[in-house]
Amino acid sequence: MASSPLLSIPTELLFAVVEAIDDAASLRSFALTCKLARLLAEPVIYRAVLVTTGSQASCLAKALQQLQPPTRAELVQTLDLRPEYDRDADVEELTPLIGAMTQLRALTMESPFANYGLWHSSATRPRWEALMQGYRALFVDAQCGAGLQNLQSLTIHWSGDARRFWLLTEFKPILTLPALQSLTVSCAILGDDLTDGMVAFAGTTPLTHLELVECFVSQKALTAVLGLPRALRSCHLGNMRYHNTSSDYHEASPEQQFEALRQQRHSLQQLTWFDKDCAYDTDVRRVSTVPGRGLNDFAELHTLTLDGPSALLFSTLLSECAPPNLDRLRIIRHDEGTVLDHPIESVDYTRVPGIPPPFSLHQYLPKLHHLDLVFSPDSRWNTEPFWAKPDRRDHVRRLGEDYHARGIHLVIFTANRGSTFPPYLSGEEVPCEEPVYRAENAWFLPGTT
Repeated sequence: MASSPLLSIPTELLFAVVEAIDDAASLRSFALTCKLARLLAEPVIYRAVLVTTGSQASCLAKALQQLQPPTRAELVQTLDLRPEYDRDADVEELTPLIGAMTQLRALTMESPFANYGLWHSSATRPRWEALMQGYRALFVDAQCGAGLQNLQSLTIHWSGDARRFWLLTEFKPILTLPALQSLTVSCAILGDDLTDGMVAFAGTTPLTHLELVECFVSQKALTAVLGLPRALRSCHLGNMRYHNTSSDYHEASPEQQFEALRQQRHSLQQLTWFDKDCAYDTDVRRVSTVPGRGLNDFAELHTLTLDGPSALLFSTLLSECAPPNLDRLRIIRHDEGTVLDHPIESVDYTRVPGIPPPFSLHQYLPKLHHLDLVFSPDSRWNTEPFWAKPDRRDHVRRLGEDYHARGIHLVIFTANRGSTFPPYLSGEEVPCEEPVYRAENAWFLPGTT
């Protein structure tokens, strides 16, 4: 192989050829032929690693212990740890080596029990405790400058050792990793005890994206967490909707969440507001008192997604407290579109919070150009085509014309949720949005009547 014409071409061209190979087995075979081939292939082989079984973790751990420079651990940039239940034995062998991945940029960690509801099983507890002990040591070491210093993106979908939820307090160093720009956590409890010692890091972290999915968050914890980033650009506030937790905790109210969020009013560009209740066609118009200036001084906010019937947010948008430069408003509902059956000139129309009146949006959101209505019903009960009702098309067409006349482009989507709900874990089907109507050209999806 040393005299092969392939290895005689310039190294840059040879590396480009290796980069284009998407078959892992071929890359591994090539890497075994000679030292040059190994040096060219291994940066591609180990750049992004997915681990779904304990045997994969064990084999990877052995491979990463190779000490010839460059070490294989230094080549890993993306690591996905998504161990499957009943195939998760020996996953903990890999944990001590994560700290040696000095070039690691993106890390995803998933509990092998989260999908199965087996966190309460005494048989699984010792395995999960061993994993969590290793993870805890990993983040504590990172706080001391050992490992994860270049990590930019972290996603954690965990369960506790004896219940669905885990305590972020035990992994507090996550929040102050020196290079972390994107953080997503689910089923976590952020209680008041999380705030101890965090004031020293206020306004210092590089975090630009924060996503809390099905999390319990106290007012004190949310205030502290949202005070950490220098300039947060994207935020997903996801309260618990589909799970329950102990009544011993006091969750932040919408008004308290609003107040905590104001710490990032100078930089926030995208906000997803996840209401604790689903938005159904039985909603009635609710009015909420908007605290302070609302979103009026969120000058950078250009995209707002409302998932649920938030009285506070709708009251904010349809008032002088609305964000001045909002360009896109997305509203997610969990019914079959029954609210679209209201005639636009009827009294009922102005009272349905799922569809803000065109004249009000134009009045309070003068820079709004895009309105997306997403209907995401439970597909187990939704069997009727979206445009089956004869009057719905006419109502929607007139509604779209009314918005369009005011410079707002209405698009309607459907997204069947099936039997899954957030957080969406490995192997679960994520709802896919499909457009069924665009007001710009009066287009309706064919075959939906």
